[in-house]
Amino acid sequence: MSIPNLETPRLILRGFSPADFKPLCAILSDQEVLRYMPRTDPYPPESVQRIIDRQQLHWDTHGFGWYAVEDRLSTELVGWCGLGVLDETNETEIKYLLKRSHWGRGLATEAALPCLAGGFTRYGLEAIIGLVHPHNAASHRVLEKLGLTYQDRVHYWGMDLDRLALTKTGYIARPESAP
Repeated sequence: MSIPNLETPRLILRGFSPADFKPLCAILSDQEVLRYMPRTDPYPPESVQRIIDRQQLHWDTHGFGWYAVEDRLSTELVGWCGLGVLDETNETEIKYLLKRSHWGRGLATEAALPCLAGGFTRYGLEAIIGLVHPHNAASHRVLEKLGLTYQDRVHYWGMDLDRLALTKTGYIARPESAP
């Protein structure tokens, strides 16, 4: 499946390419980036390649997935963002990860907004969840800015996580969702 590009004022969201391997290896070796993830030690190269490969398969299977997130000015890969179906529950999760040099500038929210919108308007999803470590205040803020609200504490990937959610009805009712 061909993955459509999305553009925001500061970012380009596109399908992963072979050129993303080395930059993604660097991002996934930063201890601070991995701090709240299930795996906190650097990802070996074969795991990074599996992440990239799984995204194309996810797009082919579900019609949506994660995008490689590129800085518009530098064209540098700065992370990922998109939607993924959780095998354990069949829920769709919004997921984002940015390299540390791009934190604190609103880029996670900027990348996630068109992914969230597409989930409801293009892909017809009825609900989207976000999973976040209870101590990851920055990720909590991103999900809340997207309109997701706390639902419960759940156990995924060997850790307790906060589960936030937004329904299609709730998304459509938001004033900023209007065309």
